[in-house]
Amino acid sequence: MNQHFEAQGIRFNDLVFTEPVRLTEWVPPKFPGVFVILTRDPNWAPKPFQPLWFGEFGNNAQHHLASAGKPPHADALFVSVLPMLFSTTDQRCAVRDRLVWAYNPTLQAKHTPAAPSEWVHKLHQLEKKHEEQATELRMLLTSVATMFEPQPPPSRRRRIGFLPDLEPSV
Repeated sequence: MNQHFEAQGIRFNDLVFTEPVRLTEWVPPKFPGVFVILTRDPNWAPKPFQPLWFGEFGNNAQHHLASAGKPPHADALFVSVLPMLFSTTDQRCAVRDRLVWAYNPTLQAKHTPAAPSEWVHKLHQLEKKHEEQATELRMLLTSVATMFEPQPPPSRRRRIGFLPDLEPSV
């Protein structure tokens, strides 16, 4: 008895999207998530669908996506959805950006995020700036701390004025 189960839908990275449906028949769901616009391509495996565009949507998305209208040749396009219940817009955008970076969809070629080498360079710049600011803060705290250290006693000097000396002058 073979108990091999295969998840229904289409997989991108480690995320399982719903089974693709024609764009002309699709109704945007009332929950947040990430969607992908697909086209049939026999060169893609295990399912013959190539991603063209990844996007994200929030609750009650039909108001925003339906107003965009159907593109030309919409009957040749498919849509698949990754439900992300209780997610924030930032979380959905992060998933979308990772998928765009990984799959480089045809329609988003201009909008791909920076390459990882650029991220590393920016990260090093930010770390350097953070270290400079931390050093300045340490110097400032050191100078403030010296203000609260015990001060040496003032030198004994002879008073000037008409008050009699209560202590012998040295």
